[in-house]
Amino acid sequence: MDGNRMDLPSLNKLKELEKSSRLQGSGIEFDSLLGLWKFHSVWKQGSDRENSISSTLLQVLSASLELKKDTQNPEEEKFTIANAIKFGLLTLRFSGYANLERKQPLLPFSFDCIQIKLASLTILKRSLPVPDQKKRPFFALIAIDPNGKWLSARGKGGGLALWIQDKNATCI
Repeated sequence: MDGNRMDLPSLNKLKELEKSSRLQGSGIEFDSLLGLWKFHSVWKQGSDRENSISSTLLQVLSASLELKKDTQNPEEEKFTIANAIKFGLLTLRFSGYANLERKQPLLPFSFDCIQIKLASLTILKRSLPVPDQKKRPFFALIAIDPNGKWLSARGKGGGLALWIQDKNATCI
């Protein structure tokens, strides 16, 4: 592996890791998730082929997932979460809260704010209704690279996603 490229797991490897995480847990812990994750690939539920259109579009839009420790409740292991996409100087960002549950684990989350920015200028910021606890979206966390380079999860809708940690990026 050269300095600019990392070895990413194949779909078959991700499926093996998923089976293992369902039976034995993934071993993913709170601190290993902290940071900014850039979207890399997605596979639709039941498909053995990467959804290249969605993957490319989300890469072009610099789709990202940011997880930070919730400083409002430092005694609890809760996250602030943000999903964002960028189109030139325009950023669309959803933010809210997340937590880990069970041994796989699940990462249920809810967004309570939407924000649109033009460069550093906020042009829209609105509160969002918080969904009922049982209806929150989630990621079933599958695996994380031992060195924290990539993260994989399956969403509530069944799609499989792979993110790459961006250690050089500023938070969104």
